[in-house]
Amino acid sequence: MEVYINRDGDEYTFARQGDGNVLWEGPFEHMRSGTNNKGEDFVDVAGGPFIKKGQMLCHVIGGEINDIVDGFMELKNGYLIKTIPHRYDPDDTSHLADTKIIGGIINTTEK
Repeated sequence: MEVYINRDGDEYTFARQGDGNVLWEGPFEHMRSGTNNKGEDFVDVAGGPFIKKGQMLCHVIGGEINDIVDGFMELKNGYLIKTIPHRYDPDDTSHLADTKIIGGIINTTEK
């Protein structure tokens, strides 16, 4: 379970469920939810967090829940965040730049 304390001091918990989704509980008295102009569902709690579809949950709340938000279901005591696993290849280095800089030193011998 992850605990998130927002800038107003409100505490929210995020607990992974058996089906892989995440139960989000806490005070939701001051919040809004809906769909933004890009068609992404979101939940925006006053003081944070702001969570929208497509985000990796750990990038918003910290911790170890590194799944992608796929949607929300409103519950009596909070929200069920529907998630999909984040798939990655640990050997994929395609995101790294092709550079002539090695250890901070520019290699001027290569053309």
